[in-house]
Amino acid sequence: MARSRPGRGSDQFPLRLPDGLRDRIKEAADSRGRSMNAEIVRVLEKEYPEPWPLNARVQHLIDLLGAIRKVRGYEPAIDVLTDEILETAEGIASGRVPELDEETRSKVRESLDDWKQARAEDEEDRSHWHERDEDAN
Repeated sequence: MARSRPGRGSDQFPLRLPDGLRDRIKEAADSRGRSMNAEIVRVLEKEYPEPWPLNARVQHLIDLLGAIRKVRGYEPAIDVLTDEILETAEGIASGRVPELDEETRSKVRESLDDWKQARAEDEEDRSHWHERDEDAN
């Protein structure tokens, strides 16, 4: 998810810092080429990250699987990873993860169906790679 940069009109509040902390923040910000505000926001974002909507996170994982499956030479390790992530996504889609609502499960199911179709197409492409490799030898 893209994060917007804070600026004018963003939430603001006065902050009291213990003795010496302002100097440490200033030093850290300077060493990273940031303003003190940017450094404080960076640290707060790290400690309090934006929540991930489950369906967006699962879609991201499914997209990564599509990219990973195109890598040649590491097929056995990629297959194990793919199977584990796929099992998790299928568990979500099937309701095996009970705390999710039907709308989320439905979105995950749709994403999974799209991925499976793309995977079948990728498998066909991979079989052509293997045929070409064998013909070259």
